[in-house]
Amino acid sequence: MTSPPLELLPDATEAWAAGIEFLTETDDEVAASLRHHATDRIRYAAPARVPLVVRRAAAETQIYVADQPVLANGRIELLWYLQEQSLSFDYHRYGNLGTRSGETRAPLLQPEKVG
Repeated sequence: MTSPPLELLPDATEAWAAGIEFLTETDDEVAASLRHHATDRIRYAAPARVPLVVRRAAAETQIYVADQPVLANGRIELLWYLQEQSLSFDYHRYGNLGTRSGETRAPLLQPEKVG
């Protein structure tokens, strides 16, 4: 039997989440997913909500469980899920080369023209 809030979920989210698929898993299924590395991130709304079987599976596989209360500020909350990557053709990602600014650097490769 589905809980009343879950029954209302499709109607409440139709306008903005029509393409999202909601799944219901047991604690044991979540733990199995962690053990098989089917996921690399897991989020619970509070520490008390993390079942022991899930916490143990996460510890065995060294997967971090984000279990602090959910924040209203999306920019901060999304930091649990984002991974930063930086690529630089110079020596510093912010462009400040400091004492190395006078060094000769290899020219940037130009993309080949298709046509």
